[in-house]
Amino acid sequence: MRLILPKTYVRDIDNALIFLAGPIACAPLWQDKAIEIIHSKNPDIYIASPSKKLRMEYLDKAMPGDKTKFPKQLDWERYYLELASKKGVILFWLPKEKQHSCEKTYTRDTTGELGEWRGRLIYDKNIKLVIGGEVGFDGLDIIKRNYLAVKPDMKFHSGLEETCEEAVSLACRK
Repeated sequence: MRLILPKTYVRDIDNALIFLAGPIACAPLWQDKAIEIIHSKNPDIYIASPSKKLRMEYLDKAMPGDKTKFPKQLDWERYYLELASKKGVILFWLPKEKQHSCEKTYTRDTTGELGEWRGRLIYDKNIKLVIGGEVGFDGLDIIKRNYLAVKPDMKFHSGLEETCEEAVSLACRK
């Protein structure tokens, strides 16, 4: 398994990379299922998961590497988002909030990342993004409208499996 976890730097990435972008805090644990789907479709694809809330079998199989290169997880995320934008796909999965917390804004970081990558897509139509979200995800219609204004042929998915399948397909295209 080619799973890269925070703050691990893997030097030689010789295949496509999919970055799993989406909410972690107050969200269902969707990353396990995404890893399972992607790995079953193409075990040679690298997967960068910012969440460490994964099955023990995945944590045990994560790739070794330099854990001193990135002082903060945000540095790691920015590095692998950028790399995935060039050597693979950024996959955004937007599940409904599982557990509400008044102390945390659900999808705060994800919303910023969605805005950043929409802005980048305006100037570089070759960036590969796949976006999926559950029906009932707050703001999904606005996200769709904003992305369609930039890329009218962009597809949106309502299931995690189809979102992952599209990401694998897109990552494998040259």
